[in-house]
Order: sequence, then C-alpha cells, then structure tokens
Amino acid sequence: MSANRVRDIDFWRGAVLIAILIDHIPGNPLEKWTPRNYGLSDSAEAFVFLSGLSVGLIYLPRAFKYGLEPVAGGCLKRALKLYGVHIALTVAALAVFGVAYWASGVPDLIQAHGRSFVFASPGDGLLGLALLSHQLGYFNILPLYIVLMLWAPVAVALALRGPVLALIVSVGLYAAARAFGLNLPNWPEPGGWFFNPMAWQLVFTLGVVSAILWRDGLPRPAPWLVTLSVATVAGAALVVTNEGGLAPGLRDTATAHLDVAKQDLGLARLIHFIALAYLIAMATTAFRRYIAPMVRGAFGSAVQSLGRNSLPVFAAGSVLSAGGQAALAAASPHASAGIEQFVGLAYTVASIAALFAVAHWIECRKTPAEIAIAAAQVARSRVFRALSASSSP
Repeated sequence: MSANRVRDIDFWRGAVLIAILIDHIPGNPLEKWTPRNYGLSDSAEAFVFLSGLSVGLIYLPRAFKYGLEPVAGGCLKRALKLYGVHIALTVAALAVFGVAYWASGVPDLIQAHGRSFVFASPGDGLLGLALLSHQLGYFNILPLYIVLMLWAPVAVALALRGPVLALIVSVGLYAAARAFGLNLPNWPEPGGWFFNPMAWQLVFTLGVVSAILWRDGLPRPAPWLVTLSVATVAGAALVVTNEGGLAPGLRDTATAHLDVAKQDLGLARLIHFIALAYLIAMATTAFRRYIAPMVRGAFGSAVQSLGRNSLPVFAAGSVLSAGGQAALAAASPHASAGIEQFVGLAYTVASIAALFAVAHWIECRKTPAEIAIAAAQVARSRVFRALSASSSP
C-alpha cells in the first residue's frame, strides 16, 4: 500500500471527524452544510466504513503472516481501550450537562437524549451505562465500534478465505437482523441499541474487504457503475433537498416509502453510501493529479493529522460537542435567534480549531518509535501484497 493511499484514508477520516463534530452541535449554522443534508446516508456510515478499512489494512497482513491469534488479541485490546474511552466520555458528558443544568435550570439539559433516566435513577442508569445497554444520545457510536472490534477477527478470517465469502456471511447476518428484528437489548429502559451492531457490521465488513482492493490499487472505473452511482447520489440529493427547495415536502413523502432507518441501517441508506463511496474512490484514482495537491497541502496535511489521531480527536470532539449542546440549550431561553446562531457558529468554529490543536499537540509528542511503527504498518501491507500475489494461481 502506497503512502498516497495512507494519506487519502487519514484525510477522509479527518474530514468525517469534523463533520461529526458539526452534526453533534445541533442548531449551529454549519450543520446545514454537512453530508447528511444532501444524501440518505451520513457521517456514521463513513466512520464505520473507514474503521473497517483501517482494521483490514492493519490486521489482514498480520493475519496472513502470523495467523489469527495476534489479530484477536489486538482487536480485544482495542475494544477494551474503546470501552474505557466511552465510559470516560459518558461521565464527562453527564458532568457537563449536570453543571449546565445547575447553572441555568433548563430541564432539557438533564432530560433529553437518554439523560433523564440516569439523573432520575442513578443506580440503574449508571449500571446500564457500564453494561453499554443504556447509551446517551450522541454518545452511542463507540459502543457500536466496541462490538465491531470483537467482530473484526471473524471478518478478517473470512476475508482471508475470500472477499466473496466474507460478504455472503455479512449480508446474511444483516438480512437476518432486518428480517427477525435482531439487535442487542437496552436496559433498564426497553428497546434496542441505537446503532444495531448486527446490521451495521455490514458497513464495517465492506471496509475490511475493501482493504484487499486497496492493497493492489483500485480498479479502473466501470462506466455503467459510475453512471448508476451518479444517478443514485444525484437522485438522493434532489430528494433530501426537496429539489433545491422547488418541491416542498418531497423529502418527507419519499423517505416515508424508502428504507432509511438509521438504527437498522436501512437499505436505501446503505445503497446511497456504497454509491457515494465508489464515486469518491474512483474520483481519487482518476483525478489524482488534481486531488493530490489538496490532500498534501497545508490544510490537507492538517486534516490528515486528525485522521492519524482519530480516537483522541474523536474524544475531544465529543466533549466539545457536549459543551456546545449545553451552552446552546442554556442560552436558548434568554437569547434571540440571531445571538443563538452567532454563539453556535463561534463555538463550532472554535471547536474545530481545538481539534486541529489537539492533533498538532499529539503529533509533536510522538516519539521516533511511534513514527517507525506507523511506517512498519505500510511495509507490512506491501509484504501482504507481495505474498498474496505470489500465492495466487
């Protein structure tokens, strides 16, 4: 795998982290410009797919050379780390909203997005948080990621046996989850997980399988696939934007008949994301000479630094988004709409700048050994490509 492809992945992962931060501060003016406003899928699909792609690029070469045992150990270690980060972020968010409620008295601060049960029944609420069976709104993607890291060794093993086999098993599990309502249960409140792992594993597995394509370089664009993907993405944009405002109500009418449920990864969401990801991948290959300067430039390099340090950057963004939600909710009863919009914009821009500052700080603290490990991961991918080619019939 070339260094260019590593930079591409880091760039898109960084861009997704920025979009997630913006989307997680509802009411700020910038949220009108994130991908969810122009398509049926959003940053969640991109986050999960890129996570699967990263897992494939890291662990497929390791599994090919050393077997699945170190892969399972590495994935378990990562899952435990994610669990610790998730619990810390959840506690931090509860503290932010609790202090904001104490200062402002706005009830939504302790009642909205799953927080009411924790503040009303802290014993059961905290136990549910520890078991991952109770999740706060906007803090529910890391529990999905934890489960997906436990699924990762299975996905890697299947992908090594053949990408088609991996996809057959993954699609089968997705179909079963959709057909029979399979999901992990909530507790102590009823229902299932906001991100159903048994459905969302399909996007993750697509990422793992895509790593095999990335090791050899992406194929040339197929005209019929490009046409179909463009039609899908353009059609979704027209629907979601009500044809640019020319057809009020189109979005509501269309989505009422489309399978766009986020919890169970609606089929329309999945198809839209696959089409969009295919177009981005093909454009990256076809227009490399034009895209490379953007990715390698000063701003592109800064965005890459977000992607290279995705977990701490995501954690910082989560705390910042909780602060933004709390600030806007506390200010809402007392501020005019214009002031609220200004505060939301200023806070969001400052938060994005803070993400870059966090990433820069981490980059400056990296030791030569950590830099060497990153280079070794690229080298392992090259060995994987060579060994795979030599073992092919």
